[in-house]
Amino acid sequence: MSAKLITNIISVAAMALAIVFYIDFREDRRQMYADKLVKIMAEEEASAQKTRPVATPRPTVRKSASALSIPKDPRSGQYHYKGRVNSGYVDFLVDTGASAIALTLTDARKAGIKDRNLVYNVPISTAGGRILAARVTLDQVALGGIMLRDVEAFVIPKGLETSLLGMTWLGQLQEVKATPNALLLRL
Repeated sequence: MSAKLITNIISVAAMALAIVFYIDFREDRRQMYADKLVKIMAEEEASAQKTRPVATPRPTVRKSASALSIPKDPRSGQYHYKGRVNSGYVDFLVDTGASAIALTLTDARKAGIKDRNLVYNVPISTAGGRILAARVTLDQVALGGIMLRDVEAFVIPKGLETSLLGMTWLGQLQEVKATPNALLLRL
């Protein structure tokens, strides 16, 4: 073999090893940050427990205890997450300014809600004005490992481009915290 061929083989092998080590390093860092986030949130909860009065339990049944970090969309500055609603998946805009979960008619159908069961008799105010919405109770709404049951929501027949994850779900969490790069949720 020529010296040039051996040099090329060694160079390719070195680059392959460097890529493997870099990927492994990135995964270790990502896991380290996730572990730190969970530890910090646990420490904050322990500190808050010392000063917080004992509260009555909330009526919603929690199936899991978890923390979730939703990255901020750098273009819009908003938080989007695909969550499970009943039997389907819905792309949510996580909106702390929305008082309730608001589903588009299309997303309500994805969640297994039948059009014939909807009664549009609840007046609500939106950015586009007052409209009538249908009140529904969702069997379950889950984002990541956080799942809540029996959550009130509204189906909006027209004018809503993206379903909103509002305070009927977010308000039941122990913590909703915005950071410069993410929205942190903790049950």
